[in-house]
Amino acid sequence: MWRIITEGNFIPRVNQADPTSDEKRQANWTTEDKNKVLLNSKSQLFLSCALSSEESERVDKCNTAKEVLDTLQTHHEGTSHMKETRIDIGIRKFELFEINEGETIDEMFSRFTTIVNEMRSLGKAYSLQDRFRKIMIEPGQES
Repeated sequence: MWRIITEGNFIPRVNQADPTSDEKRQANWTTEDKNKVLLNSKSQLFLSCALSSEESERVDKCNTAKEVLDTLQTHHEGTSHMKETRIDIGIRKFELFEINEGETIDEMFSRFTTIVNEMRSLGKAYSLQDRFRKIMIEPGQES
């Protein structure tokens, strides 16, 4: 199912190894072809069941599970240029992070965790050592 979501619908072909070969007529589909085509619909249904009503409205016009995934990825991650910009901003937030005046430890840690989680979702993960060092070192003492 994941292959259909990431690569697109299964289309039965006369020569399945050749993606340019003619599509099989439905009357010539094997049981395996029918089951794989059924996965096309199942994968789209699977994704739509997992979405909120707001997210569902975003992908209403999508005809395949791959289109749903691509639409959601673009919406949440943005284009590759936007993603790079968001990573740069996140790195800057991490580098400049320090406790705000009047902020509790819980509030500070929650804010820090949000930054780290945003970076992880964009593919930039900080090691436990980097996170610990950032929290524990006083401002101005970093080397």
